[in-house]
Amino acid sequence: MSAPRMGTVALAVRREQDQLILLDHFSDEREIAAVEEALRSGDSNPLDAAYLVRERRSIEDEEFGNYVEDLLSRPCVRPEVQDHGVQWLKSKIKIERFQKSEREASTVIADYAFRLYQEDPAKVDFILAGPAAQVRVRIFEIPKAAERDRSQVA
Repeated sequence: MSAPRMGTVALAVRREQDQLILLDHFSDEREIAAVEEALRSGDSNPLDAAYLVRERRSIEDEEFGNYVEDLLSRPCVRPEVQDHGVQWLKSKIKIERFQKSEREASTVIADYAFRLYQEDPAKVDFILAGPAAQVRVRIFEIPKAAERDRSQVA
């Protein structure tokens, strides 16, 4: 029996005087990789890279959803194609419910992990483990020059 895949929650934090601020958190591997790469390359606003990944994925999902909806609304589409389209829509609804639950869970994990980080700022890469799951927590300290947060990037 193989071990379940471990998810990751990454926290973007900034030091401001003697205070730590949680700017945002990410659980999508592509968004985490984008932040990591932006930090490595010296990007002045590394969170923008993650928001760009998120925006592109959202646009792609919307475009494909529009395509399926358009396909289903055509009167001369074969029944098999309609069935596949309906199944895709049902799957999309399930995926959206799962993603909502995942976002809620990652927020709880991020809040808890941030409190742990505030107590011990040396913890920048650690595992939170429960009876049925493990989550890797990574902390990215965002340079002070990166002043914008997600509310300003939309």
